[in-house]
Amino acid sequence: MADEQLERLKRKIPYSQEKYGSEENYEQNLLDLLEDARMIALGQLYPFLDDIDNVKLNAKEKNWVVRAAYEIYKWADNNGIKSYSETGLSWTRGNDGILSNEMLNELIPHASPPKRSEE
Repeated sequence: MADEQLERLKRKIPYSQEKYGSEENYEQNLLDLLEDARMIALGQLYPFLDDIDNVKLNAKEKNWVVRAAYEIYKWADNNGIKSYSETGLSWTRGNDGILSNEMLNELIPHASPPKRSEE
């Protein structure tokens, strides 16, 4: 994972001794978030590509991965709660996944028609 992406995510998600215990756990958590977001991006961008391990993302896509990792963090931190009301004690939990449709719609799949075998 690119160091630049990790540093950007560290600026968005501050270290907390109480939450992570050690800085190693904190950093590993952030790396896991980045990897999850990267895999979501690759799945959206290349829906028909079986081997996505060696695909390199461009600068725009890397930026998306950091923002998506942060959105995943916020969703998990709030237990998926989208809205909350104090007086009536009502809350709404989202069930549409860990990323918003707005984030997912930013990715345009790279797809091409299937190649025909020459006969």
